[in-house]
Amino acid sequence: MRVLVTSLKGGVGKTTTAVHLAAFLQLRGPTLLVDADPAEGVLVWARQGAGLPFEVVGPEEARPRRFEHVVIDTAGHPRGKTLREYANKADLVVVPTSPGVLSLTSLQQFVQALEGLPFKALVTLVPPFPSLDGMRTLAHLKARKIPHFKHAIHRRAAYEKAVLAGTLVQNAPDPRAARAWEEYVLVGREMLK
Repeated sequence: MRVLVTSLKGGVGKTTTAVHLAAFLQLRGPTLLVDADPAEGVLVWARQGAGLPFEVVGPEEARPRRFEHVVIDTAGHPRGKTLREYANKADLVVVPTSPGVLSLTSLQQFVQALEGLPFKALVTLVPPFPSLDGMRTLAHLKARKIPHFKHAIHRRAAYEKAVLAGTLVQNAPDPRAARAWEEYVLVGREMLK
């Protein structure tokens, strides 16, 4: 499977999503994560400590044919030509978006650039209960007929702890780490359908 993780807006969990979808796919076969974001968030994450269970490279070093699965983390706000170049080779384009007017407005603008491509929005950074922002965002996407994952990813401190440790969220020293990983497993299963 070839998965492109991209977003018009920064700060929506794009790199976190790329890392954890790659981890999910690695359970099913050799996976490559290409860090095509100039900020090199995935490369920094991979260098922090324990390491990640899949290969991480920049676009220049990528040799995707050696892998069963490839995940590409793009720069935030990718340009049309670059977006099409990556997206045309993807089985699925995953677009993380957080609850809130700015993120949803940005997503609606981005949907036009994604026309004709296989894409799904992923609601991320959902605040904890009693906030209903996650459910409202999913309802908003459904009402506007924007393809989206039915599962969402909650905002958790475990992700920052995972980055600091250079590991996946399920290995982070946090009591909610296992639940955070379960959410990405549910999204991964949806992705494979």
